[in-house]
Amino acid sequence: MVYRLLILCGLLALGLEPSHGQEATRLSLAGAAAAEANHQAAATIGYYNLRLGDLALRFTSGTGVAYNDNIHLSSSHPEGDVILTPNLNMAIHLPVTQNNSLDLTVGAGYSIYTTHSDMNQFFINPGSGLFYNIYVGDFVINLHERVSITENGYQNPTVNGGGNNASLNNTVGVGVTWDLNQVVLSAGYDHGNYMSLGSGLRAPDSATDNLFLSAGVHVRPELTVGVEAGGSSVTYSQSGGTAYPDTKQWSVGGFGRWQVSQYINTELHAGYTELLPGNTTSTNLSTAPSGGLYFGFSLSHRVNEWLDYTFSADRSQDLQNYGQPYTTDTVRLTPNWKFIHDYTFSTPFWWTHGTQFYFQANTYDQYGGGLNVGRQITEKLSSSLSYQYIQETSDQAGLNYTVNIISLNFAYRF
Repeated sequence: MVYRLLILCGLLALGLEPSHGQEATRLSLAGAAAAEANHQAAATIGYYNLRLGDLALRFTSGTGVAYNDNIHLSSSHPEGDVILTPNLNMAIHLPVTQNNSLDLTVGAGYSIYTTHSDMNQFFINPGSGLFYNIYVGDFVINLHERVSITENGYQNPTVNGGGNNASLNNTVGVGVTWDLNQVVLSAGYDHGNYMSLGSGLRAPDSATDNLFLSAGVHVRPELTVGVEAGGSSVTYSQSGGTAYPDTKQWSVGGFGRWQVSQYINTELHAGYTELLPGNTTSTNLSTAPSGGLYFGFSLSHRVNEWLDYTFSADRSQDLQNYGQPYTTDTVRLTPNWKFIHDYTFSTPFWWTHGTQFYFQANTYDQYGGGLNVGRQITEKLSSSLSYQYIQETSDQAGLNYTVNIISLNFAYRF
């Protein structure tokens, strides 16, 4: 939880955009010239399909049909269903002053289960939100609100069981970056709210407060190193006769980014984090402190005009449902292929190993892979065909499951 916020903060400290390996000089992203350049790039008429004075808008619509052979993530007697997903996406850019802008991005839709209508669910894609960027001298101030409603239980390996696992996440916060050319300082605060919307194994609603700090130094134009720290507090809604332990977490570590060449970029975050659960009257919930190392490594590489890929590996010490700690190790590889004209291919693979402590210790592994094929049919119409396979194995036999999902999607840009 906190370490992911630290990675976001580190990105701010890294200057928000990559520096090329042979770049001799570096412009301050917070200066007026860069602010104007960002403003001009974001407000280009060709990028938006509707312009009303200074207000620029972009609309896309889409629809999809998918078959999921295990909608309840069941270890036995899985049930499948065909799911329709009409959706609408909107982006609005409004320059408030010459250097400051207001942006709204929303992607939303509705999942219609043709057989299990109780699973029907409105969704909001991650990345949706309201953002206001303010440039003042060497300062960048970002005010933001991010919201999402997700419905797929396999995206959270600690969730299992029948029913709908939908959840609402809303985050409001501010981030400040002070760019001194060779040194970049960043700080931020976020308040988040989590609400379970599903009919399955519901997690308690919670509120989170996060504070994060970082300082980065550009050792060379292509190399940045720095330190990061953060803390958070999670407060749970107490209901159902169970007292869930409110939890605090702190983290401290370092980060670095190296633009190895024009085609290879790497980034590393590492440090120590500790979770401190509060007291509880429940005998099933742990209140013992839990700490350990965290790290996050990412590599992006453009091999040639036909192939590029991203690779990431990370370890996190985090909270699962009910304020209980868990540890995850994740490896992900996503190759992107461009060997047929007008088509794009990606073949993602991932593996997650986790240990959770709710009720009793449980170790699980989740494996996943797939194939995605995209094609630009016309200038405004595109399509994609995807297959995804997920398998989770656990110490507890009742938590084992496999899922196969095949989907066809169309998107239209007005």
